[in-house]
Amino acid sequence: MTTVEGPALAEFSGIGALTLGAFLEEVALRFAPHEALVFDDPMRNGATVRWTYAELGHQARGVASGLRAAGVTAGDAVGILMGNRPEAVAGIFGAALVGAIAVPLSTFAPRGELALMLQRAEVKVVLTQDRLLQRRFGADLDALRPQLPHLVTVAVVGTPSWDDFLAAPPDPAAPATVTPDDPAVVIFSSGTTSVPKGMLHAHRAPTLQFWVQAQIFGRHPATRMWTALPLFWTAGFNTAMGSTLAAGGCWVMQETFEPGAALALMARERVTEPYSLPHQTAALAEHPAWAGTDLSSLTCVFGKGAFARHPRVTGDPTWMMPVGYGLSETCALFVSHWCTTPRPLTKQSMGRLLPGNRLRIVDPDSGRVLGVDEEGELALAGPTLMLRYLGEGEGDSLDADGFFHTGDAGHVDAQGYVHFSGRRTEMIKTGGANVSPAEIEVQLRAMPAVKLSRIVGIPDPRLDQVVVACITLKDGAEASGEEIRAFLKDRVAAYKLPRHVLFFADGEIPMTTSATKVRDDALLVLVHQRLLVDPVPTTPGAP
Repeated sequence: MTTVEGPALAEFSGIGALTLGAFLEEVALRFAPHEALVFDDPMRNGATVRWTYAELGHQARGVASGLRAAGVTAGDAVGILMGNRPEAVAGIFGAALVGAIAVPLSTFAPRGELALMLQRAEVKVVLTQDRLLQRRFGADLDALRPQLPHLVTVAVVGTPSWDDFLAAPPDPAAPATVTPDDPAVVIFSSGTTSVPKGMLHAHRAPTLQFWVQAQIFGRHPATRMWTALPLFWTAGFNTAMGSTLAAGGCWVMQETFEPGAALALMARERVTEPYSLPHQTAALAEHPAWAGTDLSSLTCVFGKGAFARHPRVTGDPTWMMPVGYGLSETCALFVSHWCTTPRPLTKQSMGRLLPGNRLRIVDPDSGRVLGVDEEGELALAGPTLMLRYLGEGEGDSLDADGFFHTGDAGHVDAQGYVHFSGRRTEMIKTGGANVSPAEIEVQLRAMPAVKLSRIVGIPDPRLDQVVVACITLKDGAEASGEEIRAFLKDRVAAYKLPRHVLFFADGEIPMTTSATKVRDDALLVLVHQRLLVDPVPTTPGAP
């Protein structure tokens, strides 16, 4: 058997406490007077809230006292249904201090999905907020209460119930005794076609991600990181919050992404590192205030990205946005390049295994473990792998050797670099060859006219499937189908070129509620409708 292993965990420096409660106590003591969180609170008429590390520790202990008074004990589940706000961070760590399991819940979830998550995690207490845009979470939870037999307490920021919750007298009891192997957090997937899966992680998983990612991103006490990515995603939980706190930096929080407010916030707070999704970066660059906003404090920016092209930005040429591969099941990154990796190298692979991780490439049909440069399914094991899916027993999701089979395709080269080819279930089979939609989509990101692309396959009587490119162009941009194909011609093999190019207006490609993933099932319906009318549309807006 060929098992690729990352560096030994014991030999990796810079790792501190490996339980969430002890992590908080460590950073709160080490960086006590440093600013930890900055937030303009819409529920306080936009007033700016600033918490130091010491204040974060104090607030988390207050939450812990409130939870104990509500009857929460070790192993109980505490839901955090909030946007990016300081109370959400205190809620996560407060739950850890009593040995409870923190369950960050999606603020995008409609009532039915929210009920499913609360039921599946058997949540006993929910910490939430009075309002977030048009949502009224208190009302949602009141309506769902009859379906939630485990739920005993709801505390709502912005109402007397929150003040009453925090009014519990300080508990002289020491923080709960937990180990890195004890359950700590549930992360729900943001799937596009099925109900969310809940992944139960031990304390070691997020805390190890905190310490390691702080180094991967090159963060330090002077880091001021802005993001609107939510805490119920591993990117928000680990890459944004946890790794910034591990470095002693400051998270400049935005509860909901709005480009004009984000630009003003980055300028005012002298942000050094923006952390955004591609569509958010595009929205910032297209905003009327973009060119006139003072973003001169930004140094950790992608070398050829929009932030680096801003007229007031001089990026650090030694810093590169890390490229990596990970899953919710691995509590974020499993493989990664570092911020110091030269850009040409980051374009060739996903990086190498992180400390303690193990990888096998498996033939999905025979189960045989493959060797160097052989393409197969990625199977993962390591210290940040989930304990289990909620509703399943320990080991139900793992093979006999403890490896999780991801459903992703790829290979490992002779230098130990991991190459990701895409989801096995998304692979397009054309003329006997496999085409990875992800490979083509990555190339299209470099085409200036393209705002959003999604590659799908449709049945073909001769080739099995053919490749279809679904494109949304940037405002004012023009491109034809032939120009799309010509752009790709020198970047992908000929058999991977789209047979059809379909153009969609902005917002026409179906997205998930969170607007971060394309709903392929709905998109395929539109593709089939289009191709029945006009099999080869070549101009924007063609039917």
